[in-house]
Amino acid sequence: MVMPLFMLVFVEILQCGLYIFCYAAVEKATADASRAVMLGALTQGASTANGFRETVFCTKLIAGLSCDRIITSLQTTTLTGSGGGFAAFINPEETGLVPVVMDKDRTPYCPGAPGTYGYIQVFYPVPVFSFLWLGLNLGTDSTFGKVSYARAAIAFRNEPFTTRNVQVPC
Repeated sequence: MVMPLFMLVFVEILQCGLYIFCYAAVEKATADASRAVMLGALTQGASTANGFRETVFCTKLIAGLSCDRIITSLQTTTLTGSGGGFAAFINPEETGLVPVVMDKDRTPYCPGAPGTYGYIQVFYPVPVFSFLWLGLNLGTDSTFGKVSYARAAIAFRNEPFTTRNVQVPC
């Protein structure tokens, strides 16, 4: 009688632990990667979104998390002129952020120039296997099966660096 309840609680603890572990790992890697962008310390390998993900972001990711599953979105704007400021990242109804396409090959990528403002979002699909999470529909269908996305986001201002190692038309 007690064993099924114990197993249910054990599986829920594993599910929550996996989600928190993935969230913390993605949050740390996002902070480190945004620092590289902010300082203008990107290498030529980061001239594309896939290159950024593989040469900058995934090198900062904890072992055990698959780089193939990471979805990154890096956008920049200015607060004056035609940039639109941070309003460029908000939907027209002003009820939330503009959604990111959950396809790593179609996400925006623009590291910006010195003094521009950047916004990086990173998503990692955490597998959902617990009965409670599945029953409450806390997962999303994706190419990886039923997942719950661990999300990290950071807004920053690029430093006034004098040289750009990578030229990306934005």
